[in-house]
Amino acid sequence: MIPLDDLLLPLLAAIAVPPALLGIPLLLGRPWPERIEARLAALHSVLVFAATALVLRSWWQTPGGVHERELPTLLHLEGYHWHPTLLVDWLSALYLALIALVYPVVVRFSLPSFFREPGRSRYWFLVTLLGSALWLLCVAGNLDLLFVAWELIGVSSVLLIGFFRRQVRACQNSLRALVYYRVSDFLILLAAVSIHHSFPDQHFTGFAADRAAPHAFLVGMALLGGSLAKSAQLPMSPWLHRAMEGPAASSAIFYGALSVHLGPFLLLRTCELWSAEPLVRGAMAGVGLLTAIWATLVGRTRPDAKTALAYSTMAQIGIMYCELAAGWHTVVAVHLFAHAGLRTWQFLRSSSLIQDFQDNPVFAGSVDLQRRRFYERVLPIGLQRRLYLASVRLFWIDSLQWHWVARPFLGLFRAVERLEDACLGRPRERR
Repeated sequence: MIPLDDLLLPLLAAIAVPPALLGIPLLLGRPWPERIEARLAALHSVLVFAATALVLRSWWQTPGGVHERELPTLLHLEGYHWHPTLLVDWLSALYLALIALVYPVVVRFSLPSFFREPGRSRYWFLVTLLGSALWLLCVAGNLDLLFVAWELIGVSSVLLIGFFRRQVRACQNSLRALVYYRVSDFLILLAAVSIHHSFPDQHFTGFAADRAAPHAFLVGMALLGGSLAKSAQLPMSPWLHRAMEGPAASSAIFYGALSVHLGPFLLLRTCELWSAEPLVRGAMAGVGLLTAIWATLVGRTRPDAKTALAYSTMAQIGIMYCELAAGWHTVVAVHLFAHAGLRTWQFLRSSSLIQDFQDNPVFAGSVDLQRRRFYERVLPIGLQRRLYLASVRLFWIDSLQWHWVARPFLGLFRAVERLEDACLGRPRERR
C-alpha cells in the first residue's frame, strides 16, 4: 500500500485538473460545450470522493493518526522561506469526509438546475475551484498554505454571490461580502506574519510548544477575528443574508455546509495555541453567545426561507464558538458535521418550500404553532413589539457600521484624493 504521505500530492494534483480544464477555456473566451462542462464537473466530484476515500482508508490503517509531509521550498524572499506542509489528522479526516458527502450531492443537484442556464460555465468553474480549495485547506499543515486555500474559497464565494451579475443588488451584496472577507483575511495574514517572526515552529503540529511565544495571545486574537467573517459572527454578520442572492446550490455548499463552518475549523486547527489564553476564550464565548441570540431574534422576522436558514446557521455556529471556548472540541466536531448535513438538505429544499406548504397545509399550521413556543409566552407584549422592530432593523448593526466604520474610511479616501489632485494640479470632477 502506498504511504499516506506519498498519496497527498498526487491526489491534490488530480483534483486540480478539472478546475483548470474548465477555467482556461473560459479565460480564453472559448468555453467547452455544455455537455463537456457538466461531465467535467461530475468527474471532479467523483475524484474528490475517491481521493477522500483513499486518504481516509490509509489514515485509518496506519498507526499514529498524524501524518505530516513538508514539500520543497516554493518561495525564498528576504529571509522568508515558504515550505508548504501537508497534514492529515482526525480533523482533516472529519472535514474531508464531510466534503466527500456534501460536494457530490450539490454537483448532482446542480446538473439539471443549470441546464442551458446563462453563465453555467462560470458556475461550474467556481464550484470545482471551491471543491479543490476545500480539499487543499483540509490537508494544509501550516497557516501559509491554509491562507492560499482560504483566499480561493473567498474569491469563489464572492463571485457566486454575484452570479446573476445583471442584477444590481447581487453585485452590491457580493461587494459587501468581499469587504468583510478582506478584513478577515488581513487578520489571518497578520497572524501568519506574527507566527513567522516570533514562533519557533510554524507548523500546526508545533503549536502546543508555541504557547510560550511572546505573541501567542495576539496571534490567538487575530485568528479569532479572522474566523468571524467566514462564519458570519458579530460584528461581521450582516453579509450572510445578502449572500442568498446566489443560486440555491451554491448557497447549500457555501453557507449551509462547508464554507460557513471554516471559522470553527480554523479554531479547532489552532486550538493548541489559544486554548491556554483565558481572554481569547472569553472573547470567543462572548461573540458566539451574542451572535446566537441576535441571529435567533432576527431570523424569526425574515419572510423568506433562505434568509431564515442563513440566520439559523449563524445561531448554530455561535453555539459552536461557545463550545470551543468551553474546550468541548469533540462536541464541536460532531455538532459541525451534523449541522452541515442538515443545512445542506434545507438549502437544497428551500426553493420548493412554497410547493411543500401548498401540498400540505396542515404542516404550515403546525409550523405556525411551533413559533409560539419561545419568548412569546414569557415576555410582555410591549417588549415583544420592541424586540420585533429592533430585529427587523438588524438591531441597527448596518447603520452603526456605516456611520462609524464605512463613512469615515470613505471620507479619508476622498480627502487623500483631494490632496493628490491639489498636489498634481488636476481639476476636480463634479460628482
